[in-house]
Amino acid sequence: MSKILFINASEHEKGGTDRFGRQFLAGKDYTQADLVKYKIYQLGQHFADDQFAEVFNQMVQADTLVLGTPVYWHTISAYLKTLMERVSQLDPADVAQLRGKRVFLLVQGADPSDTIGPADKLVGRFCQVLGLDYAGAATPRTAAELSQQI
Repeated sequence: MSKILFINASEHEKGGTDRFGRQFLAGKDYTQADLVKYKIYQLGQHFADDQFAEVFNQMVQADTLVLGTPVYWHTISAYLKTLMERVSQLDPADVAQLRGKRVFLLVQGADPSDTIGPADKLVGRFCQVLGLDYAGAATPRTAAELSQQI
């Protein structure tokens, strides 16, 4: 059985992104990490209470990563962007632990149509560079077909 980790990159633990993730993963056994609950500092910041390693370890334990983000200012949330930046700056041996994992992107918002293209390209490139298997992106309106692949 595949281990699925849903990473909710919204400021709202039980908001629209959470609902979209639950709908997308209906009937699947998964674990959820709400990034708002973790202190993950920006690149260059080094504080003892940084919790990036906790989230990264959850990512390593999973076979499939479902990244859920609301639309903030026509792009992905800062929570997701910071997580991606931190992962991309790890030692190559650490990044190698993620190689081959499947990644899905869920983009939620009132009208995510102008965001889905750039977000898809960004996460797709992130996956390509790090050796992850990118399955694609979906909005609530386009999720049904993509959810069949999980």
